Parts: sequence; structure tokens; C-alpha cells
Amino acid sequence: MYEVEPGVYYTEDYPGPSIGAVVMPRGILFIDAPLRPEDGVIWKSTLLNRSRGVIHKLLVYLDSHPDRTIGAKAMLCPAIAQRKAAERLSEHGAIFRGQLPESGSEWEKYPETDGLRWSPPDMTYTKRIKFHWGEPTTWLEHHPGPCPGSSWVIVPDRKVVFVGDTALYNAPPFLAYANLPKWLESLEELTGPDFKDFTIISGRGGSVPQPVLEKQYKILKKLLKRIEKLAKKNAPPEAVADLASAILEDFSPEEGEEESHLQRLRHGLYQYYMKHYVSEA
Repeated sequence: MYEVEPGVYYTEDYPGPSIGAVVMPRGILFIDAPLRPEDGVIWKSTLLNRSRGVIHKLLVYLDSHPDRTIGAKAMLCPAIAQRKAAERLSEHGAIFRGQLPESGSEWEKYPETDGLRWSPPDMTYTKRIKFHWGEPTTWLEHHPGPCPGSSWVIVPDRKVVFVGDTALYNAPPFLAYANLPKWLESLEELTGPDFKDFTIISGRGGSVPQPVLEKQYKILKKLLKRIEKLAKKNAPPEAVADLASAILEDFSPEEGEEESHLQRLRHGLYQYYMKHYVSEA
């Protein structure tokens, strides 16, 4: 576990996404849940031991991706998500049923996640919500791109922002529910003056330096142009999915991750093209 600034933490100790927390005098804001329930129990206990009898405990879903939501039940506290993320989560049944691996997600590596009970958010917000639990000032803000209900947790007094899948460290993006123009706008904001000198915590990879954000922006912009070029030719979705191998060259997967990352891109490109081009034709 890393303490980025006083009271602001993140960890990559558990399978699944990078998770975080902001500890304030009157409450703890947990940022995403570990994938496995047993890890969620440990994580929560670790943070409670570092607090001083806080009153409020709240879990934030940075988006609706199963990697960061299916282990939430073990956190035993209310959850909040952006309204569109909550709508997406409400489409699921009460029990998580994993399908055959196809999306390159982390949960696909852990068959024990099949059969876990979903924990939908207890409350939602639309644009921004602030937490008045003492210092540091903390708010939750809507920033679409990776999916319609993506959120950031911003701690301006500590110059820290948790951005979920908006920024990925050395890993390809999830594209199935993305909106690439919106994603590019979010990255422009993240690399602009409002977040100068901020520590940016990715939902997959921890702290992300500015050059990584700039590289990701260029990759997504190039990808959007290539997709639009194929769309103008009325190319079939399979042709777009074939871009996956070329895109993977822009990343440096760790040993053993190549196949899942390639599958992530194939699945995401196919779904993205179907949603934004084929279904609108």
C-alpha cells in the first residue's frame, strides 16, 4: 500500500484493478473494490486500522466494469456510482455469471468470481458530489470516455486524482462501452492546467506520469481515425477487430499478458464498431 499524500492511499496488492481510499476525520471513501471478497475484507480492515473511529464509510465505483464491482459485497458499506454506471449495473442479475473469457478482463482469470452476488450502488449522482467529512476536501466527478458512467475522485488539497480506466499504465484500453471522442476530451483535461502537478492514479497500474497520458492520447486519436476510415469504406466489424494486433504493438505487455491483452482489443474493437457505426447505419 502506498500513501500518496497524508490520508490518500492506493494499492496494487490484490488481483483486479488498482484500488484506493481517502481517509478523512469523519469518514473513509473507498475507491473501487478488490476483485476477490477475501481481499476486500483485508483492505477494509487495513484502512480502518489507520483511521480514528470514523463515522461514515462509502464505496465509490469509478465505473460499472465487473473487475471493480463484483467484489464489492465484501466491503459491507454503502456504494455510490454515476447515474449511467448505476443504470448499467442494474441490467445485471443478482448473481454474477461469468461467461467464456472474451473481453480480456481480470475477472476472467479467477473462476471463483462466478456466482458472487452483485452489490448495486445505494446512491447515484449526475455531475459532481462533494464530501464534507473534514480535510482533505474530496469530490466525485463525472468524466465519460471509457464508458458513459466513468468517474474521477479528486482530492484538490492533496493534488491527487483517481481516474479509473481513463488512464492505463502499459495496458490497452477497454473499448466495448467507450466513446473515443469523449475519452480524448477527458485526457485533454487531465493533461491541462487544472491538473498540473497532480499525482494521477490509474485504475490499472497505479501512479501514471504525464508522458504516459500523452502517449495514450496519441494512440486513441490514431485509433479513432483508423476506425472512422474503415467505417467510411463500410468495412465489416471483423476487419476492425483485425486492428488489434497492430495496436498491441503500442504497448509492452508483461510476460503472459499478451494473449489476454490481444483478446481485450479484439473484443473491444468489435463491440465499439458495432455500437457506434453498424447499429447507427
